[in-house]
Amino acid sequence: MKFRLKIIAGMVLLGLLVVVAYLRSGLLDLPAVRKGVTAMDAGLLGLNEMKAMDEVVATGRASDGRNGAIAIAALGVAHIRLGESERGIRQLQKAVQTDPTNLVLGNTLRMEVLQLKRRWLRERADNGEIALDFPDYLNDEPIRFFRELVRTHPTREAKLQLALGLVDHMLLFPALEIKAPASVEAVEILTDILRDRKINNAYYIPALYARGLNYLYRPFNLVWPEKIAAPPDAASKDLAAVVAIAQKVGVGSNTLKAEVALTLGDAYAKEGKSSLARSWWQIANNMVQDKRLRERVFLRLKWPDDDMRTNLEQVFERQMEDLDHPLSDLRFMWL
Repeated sequence: MKFRLKIIAGMVLLGLLVVVAYLRSGLLDLPAVRKGVTAMDAGLLGLNEMKAMDEVVATGRASDGRNGAIAIAALGVAHIRLGESERGIRQLQKAVQTDPTNLVLGNTLRMEVLQLKRRWLRERADNGEIALDFPDYLNDEPIRFFRELVRTHPTREAKLQLALGLVDHMLLFPALEIKAPASVEAVEILTDILRDRKINNAYYIPALYARGLNYLYRPFNLVWPEKIAAPPDAASKDLAAVVAIAQKVGVGSNTLKAEVALTLGDAYAKEGKSSLARSWWQIANNMVQDKRLRERVFLRLKWPDDDMRTNLEQVFERQMEDLDHPLSDLRFMWL
């Protein structure tokens, strides 16, 4: 009994030490973040409001009339749920045009298009058809819509949605000849956002996280067709910056922080830095009681160092195929 208590006490102490290391932010290879960076710079301002807005839109009801764009979007979702898909997508596009910097509305449009395309492909397959001629309201969407939005409203939010629209496309069509150019263009767009230092976009977490994921989920042993090849530690650099910035501004739920910590651990594992990987996975485990996330952590912690990269690649493949929880869905930020 005493021996078991010592083991438990040791595990608790280890967890506390890891959390302290995270809070001090420099002990686990995190970059420094300059003074004055705000939640607005980081793209994390108003997460509770985003969550409430997302819930209103998702119900398909906006009877409270709080915001014109929200009401339009909720009506669009309602049409889609009633089978009036084209009318619903047009409504969602109108909502985004009304409030083009609204991440919730842009994300809703992308996710609804993704699921409608997925359903359309499944129905064609069930009928023995292999043609990919989507109806016009889905064809080349939402990329076509967001390209035009970026032309008229070249904001970081519009550019982010365009980049994520390209990621949606490669999730739906994972063939390498589609995935590679889509990923490269997405990274170029995200890099363009982050280079704009006039409004502190270098600290814009949604773009950093999206670019980090693009690097992380690329096949391990393939050379990507980029003009300038990304360094081997590109994913961990972006994801470590996300953790450091989030810690600096002190915004975001523990679930959000745990998800980012787990992903940073994955980046270090892909680079062969198993000790750092395990440290960040343990941090993710200590932050939340969420059963699904902890199962993902425990799976990783059981891997021997020699098998870590092979097992991780298999996990990545399954995650990219899980279109019930698309990697490009921004909802993890506010839920």
